Amino acid sequence: MVLEAQREQTRLRQSVQRAVATPISKPHSVVVAFALLTAIVCAAAIALTPTMSHAVFIPLIVAAAFLLSGRRLALAIAIVLTGYVTTAAITWSDAPTQWSVAVALALIVGIVAFANRQRFTMGVPLSVGSSMLKDLRQRLDTQALPPEMPDGMRVEHCVMPSRGDAFSGDFVVAARRDDHLLLALTDVSGHGPSAGMRALLLSGALAGLLGETRPEDFLPGANRYLIRQGWRDGFASAIHVSINVEDGEYCVGTAGHPSAAHYHAGSRRWEMITGAAGLLLGLFDQGPQDYARAGGVLEPGDVLLLYTDGVVEGPDGDLAAGTQQMLGLAQQAISAGPEGAAQRICGASARTGGQDDRSVVVIWRPVPESSESRHARGTASV
Repeated sequence: MVLEAQREQTRLRQSVQRAVATPISKPHSVVVAFALLTAIVCAAAIALTPTMSHAVFIPLIVAAAFLLSGRRLALAIAIVLTGYVTTAAITWSDAPTQWSVAVALALIVGIVAFANRQRFTMGVPLSVGSSMLKDLRQRLDTQALPPEMPDGMRVEHCVMPSRGDAFSGDFVVAARRDDHLLLALTDVSGHGPSAGMRALLLSGALAGLLGETRPEDFLPGANRYLIRQGWRDGFASAIHVSINVEDGEYCVGTAGHPSAAHYHAGSRRWEMITGAAGLLLGLFDQGPQDYARAGGVLEPGDVLLLYTDGVVEGPDGDLAAGTQQMLGLAQQAISAGPEGAAQRICGASARTGGQDDRSVVVIWRPVPESSESRHARGTASV
């Protein structure tokens, strides 16, 4: 278990190192392009003075800050400044606004130099930062992909970050061990990129734990890992489910997380799964006895619904009313068929208000097709 978590963290570090080591473009060609572009701008500024403002050199400095870093950035800025000084010396008497342009250009160069120094202090140049974040986000999405499922079980999930952010503090990890599907939905405290980065690191560890521990040991193991990190405000809620893909028998454990809901196809009613309870992850050292679990059986046509508090937390903060509203949305979504229901529930809950990340996982057992239906379909196709 520990070795698997360590391997996951090693793979994560290697992913970051590859992203940092891989430039977005060839720096030398970019510097040459800046030299040619600066020459063109100089010629145009000299020929069109005073109708063309010398402020056209400012976008060149800004573009260099986005595309280059370190010595190459300094070289590109030196080329642009040389072109500006040359142009200004030739056309100074014809351009009375040169002083204001010179001051603005000096301020821009100072800001770019300061930002470049800050980026290298953090060890992540802007030129590769976007590539690294994209790689890490893809890794988080990959860990959420459900394993290959038999015909008698289906899983879908949806994660919607709050406020249109690219990263979410919610994440899903899933694994398959023998005839059991193991899945955990986790909600890391906070919002935006900071919560997203902590979610990424935690998801790597939980993915390693998921397939290597007994169901009753997963939440205690995740709690111990989170405590060892010593993150400020680094707590999380989680819900863990282990379900037999052959007969639909499942057990659920929670850590400060909203209860799961079970839709019974026979009665067409929702049942909240009670009896599973535990404190938030990352607060206190706890064992398996502190995370009570509850169980049930998914019959053909039944649905198991997992969600984060962002789905049920409305502007007024009334979770009970929010839960009832969510079940109403889920009833409508399931009526249209379980496929795509996770996306529909997330989208509908987003329109009801709330500023938190929203995540939904839908697990269901399709109704077996009768031999008469298969025969009728085959006859119709003929």
